[in-house]
Amino acid sequence: MKTFYQISVLFSLMSFAMILPAATTIKPSSSFTQQVKLTVSAVRVTEIKSNQARCSFTVQGSPINEKGVCFSEQPTPTISSKKSMAPGNPANTGISIMGGLKPATTYYVRAYAKSGSVVFYGNELNFKTATATDPPKNSQNTVQKVDPKTGGSN
Repeated sequence: MKTFYQISVLFSLMSFAMILPAATTIKPSSSFTQQVKLTVSAVRVTEIKSNQARCSFTVQGSPINEKGVCFSEQPTPTISSKKSMAPGNPANTGISIMGGLKPATTYYVRAYAKSGSVVFYGNELNFKTATATDPPKNSQNTVQKVDPKTGGSN
């Protein structure tokens, strides 16, 4: 009787398994997301005035949906700090104007580029704005050369 009971339970379980829907197999998608790699470099800060300056930069790689510079009075600025987007152009170079700066203040600037929701940052440069009494300087005498080893200006 015990054997009959075991066979009957086994048969019931097998019958029940047959009426359950088959397990869904998840197949890997044939398309995949390519990893994007961008290289971003701040080149130099020019036309430094008491309340604004320009920063030129380069970006290598694609796709890029936003590019520019971010700047702050503290080192390692991010796009959550102040930022200045460069006009959308197909070239891999750009110039951003940083406005609303304080006179005689040291600022840190990094170029950035966004690809989707990922943000890539470049090297950091620093510069000091002119005092409010200094006459505006033209771009011929305000170019700061950056020491590539330290990121500081000469």
